[in-house]
Amino acid sequence: HLNDMALFVEVARARSFRKAAEALGMPNSTLSRRISELEKAIGLRLLHRTTRKIELTEAGQLYYERSKRIVDEARLAHEQLGAMLEQPSGVLRVSLPVDFATLYLTPIIV
Repeated sequence: HLNDMALFVEVARARSFRKAAEALGMPNSTLSRRISELEKAIGLRLLHRTTRKIELTEAGQLYYERSKRIVDEARLAHEQLGAMLEQPSGVLRVSLPVDFATLYLTPIIV
């Protein structure tokens, strides 16, 4: 449900399915269906929908506050892992002749 949780957070932030769908790059109908399925799985209405706007229900407000933290932490974890890929670090163990290491490997590492 983490993906649907992230979708719900975007809808709650935007207060609009259309705006959230545009930001996410997905069809409005797909987003609406996924949120409806999430509400069905939870067993509670999270959003009060009118023709003009979307409002969070009491359950929706609670779910948004908790979900926002989880989604933000997941994004942060992905960003940090991406940074690790860009800047490798750690111990490098190799076995090769000293002269080769001095001439060729040291300039690359340092």
